[in-house]
Amino acid sequence: MSAPSPSPRPAQPELLEFDALYRREFAYVWRMLRAHGVPEARIEDAVQDVFMVVYRRWADWQADSRALAPRSWLFGIARRVAANHRRRQARESRPPDLALVAEAEAPADERTARRRALARLERALDELDERSRTVFVLAELEGMTGPEIAELVGEKLNTVYWRLRTARAKVTKKLQARGGQP
Repeated sequence: MSAPSPSPRPAQPELLEFDALYRREFAYVWRMLRAHGVPEARIEDAVQDVFMVVYRRWADWQADSRALAPRSWLFGIARRVAANHRRRQARESRPPDLALVAEAEAPADERTARRRALARLERALDELDERSRTVFVLAELEGMTGPEIAELVGEKLNTVYWRLRTARAKVTKKLQARGGQP
């Protein structure tokens, strides 16, 4: 049995398109991964993983590009990569997150306060199921509307609104229980 052949590389014009997509959507992919629970220490690897998938699947996406917008495609890939990174982190019994250790040891200044607030938010988001977390992140952090989210995640609009309402309530409750403001 012969070894599988490597995926074909995009042709030069497609490589330029890939580069343009990378430059245009890097920050979006970074935010999506971070919002989906990829620890800051692993975020660069996760972004690279997303764009490696994009590179390998470029020809497939180009063939179907009329059916799927670039951000929708990147969102789906980023969500799967984030889930893989979270599973990998759970398997590797790693020491506590360095951001949390730094939070406990750092002086109480504005930067530390922001870091603590972000850590509280991340812990609250970690307690949401994946679908609710996705809707919350897209609405609250990305500023997307209900109809935009429904289209992106492929759910009914009323379901999106229900998930958002319950996610907001859960996050608010968790933040208040931990001494943070909603």
